Amino acid sequence: MDTIVQEPRTKKEIKLHEKAYAETKLNQILKRNETIYSVIRHVSQSGMTRHITFFIIKDGQVWHIDNLISDYLDYRTNKRFNALVVGGCGMDMAFSVVNNLQEQMNYSKNTYHSNYNFSSNII
Repeated sequence: MDTIVQEPRTKKEIKLHEKAYAETKLNQILKRNETIYSVIRHVSQSGMTRHITFFIIKDGQVWHIDNLISDYLDYRTNKRFNALVVGGCGMDMAFSVVNNLQEQMNYSKNTYHSNYNFSSNII
């Protein structure tokens, strides 16, 4: 029986590969002045943690981008609420994630545009 033996990859290499893939996909689907919609699925009892899902509307279809944002910006995901786990309070945390995404993509050398201007809209 012939088996293909691959070199074992470290967790760090896997994480870097997932980040590069997420950046490529986000770069392909997001336009320069994209509106990123969000839904706050759950707020913890203390108010310090939120579970937020993000999506865009492209050609009349909803595109969920939670997993791409999670891999690119290193946010945890919550399977129960199917959303990103965002910690913090005192400001609009959905806007914070979108702004963080915008800044990371603006300063990346691998993106098509250098001046993304995303807007955040909570539904």
